[in-house]
Amino acid sequence: MRTLTFESMKNKFTFSLFIFLLSPLISFPQKSQWLTDSLGYYQKKYQESFKLQDIEKIKDITFIIESKGIDSLDPEFFKFFNQAIENPETKQFPGVLATLYKGIGTLEFYRGEINVAKEAFRNAKTYYLKDSAFRSAAGMAMNLGVMQERSGQYDSAIMNYYETIPIFESLADAKSLSNVYENIGLVYYQQSQFDTTIFYYNKTDSLLRSYLDSMDLRWVGFYMNKNSVLSKINRQDEGLELLLKAFRIAESNKNDYYISRLSSNMSDIYELKGETDKQYQALLRSKNFFQDRANQYEIAMLDYKFGKYHYHNTSMDSAEYFSQKALQYFKSKDLGEETGMVLNQMGNIAFTQEDYKKAVDYYEQTAKYIKNENTESYAGFLFNIGYALNKEKAYSKALEYINKSLEIRKNLKNLTDLRDAYQGLAETYQGMGDFKRAYDNLALFHNYSDSVFNEVKNQQLAELETKYETEKKDQAIAVLENERELQELRGQKQQAQIYLSIAGLIIFLAMAGLFFVQAKTRKNLNKTLSAKNKEIAKQNDERELLLKEIHHRVKNNLQIISSLLSMQTRGLADDKVKDAMKESQSRVKTMALIHEKLYQYENLSKINMQEYMLQLSDFLTQTYRSEKQIEVHIEAEEINLDMDMAVPVGLITNELLSNSLKYAFEHLEVGDIYIKFSQTEPGAYRLLVEDSGKGLDENLDIDKTRSLGLKLVRTLTRQINGKLKITSNPGASFEIHFQEEVLAA
Repeated sequence: MRTLTFESMKNKFTFSLFIFLLSPLISFPQKSQWLTDSLGYYQKKYQESFKLQDIEKIKDITFIIESKGIDSLDPEFFKFFNQAIENPETKQFPGVLATLYKGIGTLEFYRGEINVAKEAFRNAKTYYLKDSAFRSAAGMAMNLGVMQERSGQYDSAIMNYYETIPIFESLADAKSLSNVYENIGLVYYQQSQFDTTIFYYNKTDSLLRSYLDSMDLRWVGFYMNKNSVLSKINRQDEGLELLLKAFRIAESNKNDYYISRLSSNMSDIYELKGETDKQYQALLRSKNFFQDRANQYEIAMLDYKFGKYHYHNTSMDSAEYFSQKALQYFKSKDLGEETGMVLNQMGNIAFTQEDYKKAVDYYEQTAKYIKNENTESYAGFLFNIGYALNKEKAYSKALEYINKSLEIRKNLKNLTDLRDAYQGLAETYQGMGDFKRAYDNLALFHNYSDSVFNEVKNQQLAELETKYETEKKDQAIAVLENERELQELRGQKQQAQIYLSIAGLIIFLAMAGLFFVQAKTRKNLNKTLSAKNKEIAKQNDERELLLKEIHHRVKNNLQIISSLLSMQTRGLADDKVKDAMKESQSRVKTMALIHEKLYQYENLSKINMQEYMLQLSDFLTQTYRSEKQIEVHIEAEEINLDMDMAVPVGLITNELLSNSLKYAFEHLEVGDIYIKFSQTEPGAYRLLVEDSGKGLDENLDIDKTRSLGLKLVRTLTRQINGKLKITSNPGASFEIHFQEEVLAA
């Protein structure tokens, strides 16, 4: 039975960095003794310092209790923090409250309560800002970014990370900046943007080298993260070398925590090498460590890996048992990526048990938890459905899924996944009776294989080749029958052809001499032209790289401005000013998205408006989020606009969508907003933004309105020489027709 391929981002170890979460670097073997003697002692010290209002002493004591609590996760530590937070007298000291919320958030994170930790860090950030402790507030933004990354909210995670950059740069804090860049790299890794991940990891590496000793434990997490991305771009040897370095550092520092994390990581390598005994021992060692410390998230991840181990060893009952355990935890904590990963594994188990209908059901459930369709995870999900449909002999439908998977994998350039996709296509075409295409795809599978075909694949290739050659022979027999009839005529012509050949040879030799001289001259000219073309190509590549870097820097600068506006807004009391700042932030984000798209695409002058509007919609619905059930529907064609046209169209869309989200449903709980963008004829376009809300004021005059947003819509419509039509039916409807031409001044 063939093993299905689905590589979830979480299968590879990613170690998110928390600036203000203490890593458990020390083991305390006598936990119960420490708890009995020391927690009571430090609680007493805390109360004494509180009576004296010695804020710095309180913070120091809280940090000590937090650091001990990480290692044991005993309920008494949680009780201390919760009681201290609930004490009414604590509210007069925002710095103390922030420290307490940070402490309980850290403990909840290590216990695996991700959502509870997120809420605690949000409170800590609020109180740090009240205490003007901006560096600490930035640390909480980092923690929130990691929480959002784990929930698949990648744009929100990056926004939180970017908030921290200007603060840490102003403090010349290389340590914190290295954490920021590494976490940004992790978010791009989760989205399969591996080149961007490497870009941020290189920044991290430079900063770490500026202040770290080569045997510092900080390198361990970084090496594990870098190994993950290197394995995705076919640089596994470099990744393995980094893992071994990490092991040496962890063992040199006698750090059981990191050794256990690395053991879990190494189990994946033992799996690839087929060393199942070593794989099992590595998993067992890691699980024993985390079970002693009640770290539920790591235990669930190891349950998933035990399920995978039993699956590969054909013990399906055990595989299903461990997978169900992992699924129960991940679902209860709303961890989407991890839930999808386990559902996929359960689909593999059902597939191996030849329950293909159940397998397809699990794979389709997996799709709900994949946030980004341009990833290995999504390509694997498509491939698995196609492969299961193959077994049900639904070949046409299977072909559709596997071809979609292949297109994504071609963009990601993962050779192992491409190899499997071609094998899947070969088996599909074989089932359809198209032996030529089956043979061609199996030959491509052979080209992408890292090692020689195993005996089964060789036999399969031989069978297909035999069938293909049989078809060719049948055709050849028919041709021979026709040739027999022509043989007599050919004999009569042979003598005449001999004479003509001799004459032709003489002419050929004369012409060959002439062509030789011309060819030599051409060769010299081509050599000169080739050198010039290479120089031109090099200059073009350098210009393109420079242009991409410019767009990248512009996008980063706009993102920093957006983050600064966000931080400034939090300190304001006036709701109107807050709304104005939020609107300015969304306008800056609208332009930043344009530059982000430009440096990501090969075409540096065109914007895909369908992708752009989807991202803009996601950002605005999150910015103006409410408890109401408002659905935004995007119906945009695959249209590419020049940057000069895309910016005003994007800003118009931003203003109209923001206006609907803020005002259209003031007295309604449910509503719909529709954004439609289409091409009416070559070079002519139609943008429609409408909602099912309360509608517009009957006396609205767009030329006399005091609304800055509507003034912008009017001005930008004129800039693109467009025609604006406003109606109420009964909700608000804005329709703009424009053409791609020279913009108005």
